[in-house]
Amino acid sequence: MKIAIIGAGALGSVIGALLWEAGLDPVLIECNSDEVDHIRKNGLWIEGVSGDRYVRPRITNDPSTVGKADLVIVLVKSYDTKSSCSTVEKILSDDGAIITVQNGVGNFEILDAAFPGKVLMGVTTMGAMKLGVGRVRHTGYGPTHLGEVSGEITDRALAIRDVLKSMNGGPVNAIENAFGSVWSKLIINAGINAPATLLRLRNGDLPNTASGLALIKKIVKECVMIVEAKGIQLIFDDPEAQVIQVCKGTAGNLNSMFQDIIAGRKTEIDFINGAIAEQAKNHGLEAPVNETLAMLIRSMEATSEVRVSK
Repeated sequence: MKIAIIGAGALGSVIGALLWEAGLDPVLIECNSDEVDHIRKNGLWIEGVSGDRYVRPRITNDPSTVGKADLVIVLVKSYDTKSSCSTVEKILSDDGAIITVQNGVGNFEILDAAFPGKVLMGVTTMGAMKLGVGRVRHTGYGPTHLGEVSGEITDRALAIRDVLKSMNGGPVNAIENAFGSVWSKLIINAGINAPATLLRLRNGDLPNTASGLALIKKIVKECVMIVEAKGIQLIFDDPEAQVIQVCKGTAGNLNSMFQDIIAGRKTEIDFINGAIAEQAKNHGLEAPVNETLAMLIRSMEATSEVRVSK
């Protein structure tokens, strides 16, 4: 199976490295020419839970050189999903499949509108952190779930599962409730990313105070209200406990939104807490905590050059 990964950020680089080490020869497609040139010349440095080493996966910023891919893994930031469709169109084979394992909600819908019937939904809890040009840290193993939006366990879902199982990243499962899996991860991201970023905390420190726990509780309560309105079945029974468990399991991590703010990059807030607030309005509900968190993160993005650091 010929594999292409669109987006050589932290997670895209780790997944690309693990697939390369499994002998699957993926090609990474990255728009940052400095990143591409550095990795071509020096290799990609991976450190962390899977070991410290250089790997040399193929990487390009020119999709026309890739040829046709049987599997396209979309790992760009959510706000770049729509623009990535032009790249997917150039490289996807006639019988090929697309899988999104991005943060937030809305990515599947964007891709499916452009490539109907070609897209599978997925989530992963593998952890990764960008350290610099051509340098990433593999911060944690974790399960990956994927499936069809229809809920059917298809042959192509099983084939993609088997390919991804070959990488040393954690268990990989083809599941019936892919939609619920995406929303389950959304709740975890909503409960951790924005509040930890605003408070400048590592994940594990967020629930260590009464006020931090209360904030998680309010975020999750609004999320569950929308999940119930939409008739979505989550993949765990106690969302609040799951958020706290993830905080503890990734205690030393800086979440991806915090990493974006530190680096002066745009965040995915519109696809996480912002999306929750928007979904609430669509159902005639209110999600004031998530709406406020979204406004605060957007304000942080807009004021990065004038913010007082100490």
